[in-house]
Amino acid sequence: MKANGKVRTLRGQITGSGGKAEKNLILNDQLINRGLRVTGFFMWPEQVSTGQSRTCNAILSYAALGSATVQMDAGDNTQFGWAFYAQAASIAGSVPEYPAVAPAWSGFFNQLIDPDHIINRDLFISLRNSSDATYNYMVVCELMDLTDDEAIITIIKENSQSIEP
Repeated sequence: MKANGKVRTLRGQITGSGGKAEKNLILNDQLINRGLRVTGFFMWPEQVSTGQSRTCNAILSYAALGSATVQMDAGDNTQFGWAFYAQAASIAGSVPEYPAVAPAWSGFFNQLIDPDHIINRDLFISLRNSSDATYNYMVVCELMDLTDDEAIITIIKENSQSIEP
């Protein structure tokens, strides 16, 4: 596997309803000797509001998660990236000079990406236990050149067969 110095950025929106959503980003270009390694995974709400609390729990995976009960699980070989966002709403203040009081925390974002993965065909973004809202996403990928053997191994790993290359 060798990085070829090129970067690909995937971005768009996903809307959570009932705490969940799933979106398939089709990356299969029929060139099995070209893969992607995710180097950045970012999620943020379409609209930021100080008066609303929100949470976003997003998962990058090789396959659709299916059941709404599937959560962030580092033991699941199909999952390789996780991003979470939380924002606490301001609360009404009791004095006119300070009509709103900032919460003890106003928001945070974190991302975790397994560095040992290569995407060769499909990439899924899934939301679980997230606030009903529209979220923006940006996935930054490094293009990788693969040998025939490495390409076959990445396809096997995409199908959740835990094999070391």
